[in-house]
Amino acid sequence: MTSTKTRLTILCIATLAPLAGAARAETLTLDQCVAIALKESPDVASANFEVEAAASQKNSARGGYGPRLKLDASVQRWDSEFSARLFSLVAQACQGCDQDLLKTPLPLRPQYTWSAGATIAQPIASLWTVREANELAKIGIDVAEIKRSAAKRDVAYQVTEAYYRLLQAKRLADVAQKSVEQVSAQVKRSQTFFEQGAVARNDVLRADLGLAAAKQRLIQAHGGVTLARGRLATLMGRAPDSAIETIDLASEPTVEPPVPPATAEQNAVDSRLELRELAAHINQAEAGVRMAKSKMLPQVNAVANYTRASSSLLGLPKSWFIGGTASWDIWEGGSTYYGIDTSKAQLAQAISARRKAEDMIRLDARSAHVGVTTAAESLDVAKHAVDQAEENFRIEQKRYESTSNTSFDVLDAETQLTTARGQHQAALYDYLIAQSNLARAMGDKHPAMKAAQ
Repeated sequence: MTSTKTRLTILCIATLAPLAGAARAETLTLDQCVAIALKESPDVASANFEVEAAASQKNSARGGYGPRLKLDASVQRWDSEFSARLFSLVAQACQGCDQDLLKTPLPLRPQYTWSAGATIAQPIASLWTVREANELAKIGIDVAEIKRSAAKRDVAYQVTEAYYRLLQAKRLADVAQKSVEQVSAQVKRSQTFFEQGAVARNDVLRADLGLAAAKQRLIQAHGGVTLARGRLATLMGRAPDSAIETIDLASEPTVEPPVPPATAEQNAVDSRLELRELAAHINQAEAGVRMAKSKMLPQVNAVANYTRASSSLLGLPKSWFIGGTASWDIWEGGSTYYGIDTSKAQLAQAISARRKAEDMIRLDARSAHVGVTTAAESLDVAKHAVDQAEENFRIEQKRYESTSNTSFDVLDAETQLTTARGQHQAALYDYLIAQSNLARAMGDKHPAMKAAQ
C-alpha cells in the first residue's frame, strides 16, 4: 500500500512539475522584450560605460584651463655639519678683539636640512592647445552617445528579429504537430482498411513510415523552438534557459507597399546614426589639425613660488618670487610640423570614409527595400499554395476512402500540405522581419526606444 502511494506521489510530481515550470514562464510582448533588452543587454551596458569614459576625459581636458599647483618637500641628513673659519684673517688684523670668538668656526650647513615650497603656474600661450583638447573631448562625448544610440538600435532590431523567429518556430512546431495528427489518422484509416481486406499490408507500412517521418519533423521543430527562445533570452541579457513566452499575432498583417526606393535611400542618408558618427569624426579630425598647429607656438607660463627651508648661513628661511617662463622648440627635426600633415591626412581619411559610408547606407536601404517587396510576394504565393495543397490533400483522402489510390498518394499530398503550411509561416514572419529591417535601414527608431526617451 505504501509502495503504491509512493508511486502515485512520484507520478503526480512528474506530471505537475512541467506545469509548474510553465506557470512561472513570463509572457512578454515584443515591446516589453525590447525594453528589457535596452536595460539589461551587455552591449547597451558597454555603450553606457563608453559614454561615462568620454565624459571623464572631457572633465580631465577641462582642467587644462586652470593653473597647476605643485608642492615640493625634502629632508636630508648629511654626514656631518659643514662649517668654516671665515673670520680668521679679520681676527689677525683686529687688535683688542676677542680672538677666540673670531676664530670659532661658523656653521654654514647643519647636519640636518629641510625645505618645503609651493609653486603655482598658469599656462598662457598653451591655452589654444587646451581649448582644442576640450573640443576633442566634447566631440568624443558626442561620438560615444551616437554609438550608444546605434547599439540600442541594433539591440532593438536583433530582439525584434529573435522574437519573430521564436513565433515562427512555434508556428512551424504547430504545423509539424498537425502533420503528426493527420498522418496518425491516415495510419488508423489504413489499418482499418487492411483489417477489412481493402488494402495490402505494405499500405499500412507506408503509413507507419510516414508517421515516423512526421514525428521526426516534430522533434526538430521543438528543438528549433528551444534554440529560438534561448537566443531571444540571450539578446535580452538573460540566461539562455529563461522561461519566456511570446504573444502570437492576433491576425495576419496586411501587406502594404513600402515607400519608393529613392525615398528609402534618402531617409537612410538623413537619419542613419553611422553618418552622424562619421560627421563627428570629421569634426574631431578638424580639431586635431588645429591642435597640431597650436603646438608650434612657444610655451609661456606665469609662475609664483613660496619656499621655506632650514636656517643656515647660506640660505634664507623664507623666500618667494613671481615671474614668468617661456620656451620655444626652434628645431626638433620637424616632428611637430609633420604632425600637422598627419592630422590633415586623418581629416581627409574621415571625409573619404563618410562618402563611402553614404554609398553603403544607400545600398543597405535599397537591399532592405527589395527584401520587403520580395517577402511580400513570397507571402502571397505561399497563401495560395496552402489553399491548393489543402484541396489536393482533401481529394487524395476521398480517393483513398474509395480505394482509388494508396497511402503513398495520401502521404505525398500530406507532405505537400505540411510543406506549404511551413512555407506560409516562414514567409509571414520573414515579411515582418523584412519590414523591421527596412525601418532599421531607414534610421527609424523602434517604438520601445521612443517610449523610453
